[in-house]
Amino acid sequence: MREPATIAPAPGAPDSPPHAGSHGAVAPTIEPDPPELRAFVEARFVDIFLENSPRAQWGVLAAGGLMALIWSRSEPSALPWLWWALVGAMTAWRLGLSTRFVRSAAPAAQGARITALLAFNGVLMVLPLTGFAEMSELQRAALSMIVFAMATAGVATTSGQLRSFLAFSVPLLLPLAACWAFTPHPEESVLTAAGLAALILAFLGVLTAVGRQQHAVFQESCRIRFAEQRLNHELEAAIERETEAHRAKTQFLAAASHDLRQPIHSMNMLVAALALRELEPRAREIARLLANVSQTLSGQLDALLDISRLDAGTVQPALAPARLDELVASHHQALQPVAVSRGLACALSTGEALPVRTDASLLLRVLSNLTDNALKYNRPGGSVTLRTWRDGAEACLEVVDTGIGIPLEEQERVFREFYQVGNVERDRAKGLGLGLSIVQRLCALLGARLGLQSAPGVGTTVTLRLRIDDSAPAPAPPPARATLRPGLKVLVVDDEAQVREGMRLLLTELGCEVHLAEGSAQAGRIAAAVPLDALLTDLRLREGDSGLEVLQQVQGQQPGLRCALITGDTAPERLREARAAGVALLHKPVSVDALVGVLGQAEDAPASPRAP
Repeated sequence: MREPATIAPAPGAPDSPPHAGSHGAVAPTIEPDPPELRAFVEARFVDIFLENSPRAQWGVLAAGGLMALIWSRSEPSALPWLWWALVGAMTAWRLGLSTRFVRSAAPAAQGARITALLAFNGVLMVLPLTGFAEMSELQRAALSMIVFAMATAGVATTSGQLRSFLAFSVPLLLPLAACWAFTPHPEESVLTAAGLAALILAFLGVLTAVGRQQHAVFQESCRIRFAEQRLNHELEAAIERETEAHRAKTQFLAAASHDLRQPIHSMNMLVAALALRELEPRAREIARLLANVSQTLSGQLDALLDISRLDAGTVQPALAPARLDELVASHHQALQPVAVSRGLACALSTGEALPVRTDASLLLRVLSNLTDNALKYNRPGGSVTLRTWRDGAEACLEVVDTGIGIPLEEQERVFREFYQVGNVERDRAKGLGLGLSIVQRLCALLGARLGLQSAPGVGTTVTLRLRIDDSAPAPAPPPARATLRPGLKVLVVDDEAQVREGMRLLLTELGCEVHLAEGSAQAGRIAAAVPLDALLTDLRLREGDSGLEVLQQVQGQQPGLRCALITGDTAPERLREARAAGVALLHKPVSVDALVGVLGQAEDAPASPRAP
């Protein structure tokens, strides 16, 4: 069945125009927009009539056959059967063409065409009454029952709409009443005939009342459906606005993060290069403070990147056997001095071995975010406790703090992006409000169940539950940290001179031979002339150039080269594009360990042949 078009409310129009009540008070009308609702009801009536029309028409054909049979008993000619053939032709037309006939009219005129069809049907079906005078009492009664049945069925077929119902029923019942009143049977009294005619008219009145009630129910159902469709329209509009706002947020984060990462990346390279040199104590202290500031900024940008990577779907967990108790113990060892420096106690409670299958790196990120919050929102003299235990088939991890706690009404909101409890002044030391949002998304990726219990002034307990995997083999030991051999030939491609120079200084301090390029064309020329060990290229370069083009140019010259893309982008589509390149992806600001890891793998690769 074709759905009638939904008419959205006009922007700025009131939902329900007021009308004056019986005492002059202004009260809202039930209809949100009467013309629109009437059009909707009319469209629904047309839909339902056309949907039910085939079944009704087959019923009319069957009733016509019975009426022709009754009529033929008092009419010896072929007239009854010719009439039934006409009814059959009308049925065939109604089954094949009536829908097109109705739909071809304007929406406002479709109901009128239905009324005309029903009126024609009513007049056609009453023709057997022309032989009423020659019929026996039994034949009259049988014919009357068939007419009653068709008139009654008309209530359902027309959904009780008065105009259409009367157009069909009046041509049936009024002639029947007249036949009983003015052609009495010889064995009937005039009073009996008049009484039967009066009963037929009363029956028409009863059917009319029933039709009114049915149409009122039909209108109310249409009113409810109309309201639902309007609400659905408003909901779709709200979802679209939310989607657009999310898209704008993602684009803003991508642009802002990229622009901020460039200078921070340069600063990281310079600070790392400075730390590798022999410095006097005061200069080393300054370098250490610079490194701390850089680390704080990098951590905040990493949170933005994590959200974008999770939105982009580029974070894929690498599940492997792990021991939850050992991961937590290792994290506690690193956390304890930080907690002590803030005047907090840091306790650990682990029991039996808890083998699980998870991504240890992502799980440690979850644990790090949780303990980071436990430290930030705690009070001097408080404590942070890490607990692990087995609960049936689940390995459980609990982070408990004695901090400020979270009110009940805030506990769902803390998992939203950029939402923080008790940080209206936006203290940067408390982060950006992304930690728990990242935790929730990572837990979903890892299949970990996340629970939160908290009370103001008491503290907060966050619980993670993972399935035990007793069949998992012991985890492999971590690989040894890569070291670099002197003279490693590295090509660095970046469109910003400041970044290129920072990378040159750091890589030179690490003992590398560094070649610099600002785009794919220059990188291709260098690769054609110099045998290289590794390529480090920015993803987004100037004037439409990109790191992907650099990869194509350089790998075309030296196919076995170890390559890595470096990006400050957080746009989901760019992250997917970079991931699809199939090379290492480093995110600005890049740490020295990450660079050493990539370049250390380049040492194991076979030497690239020098291009001719």
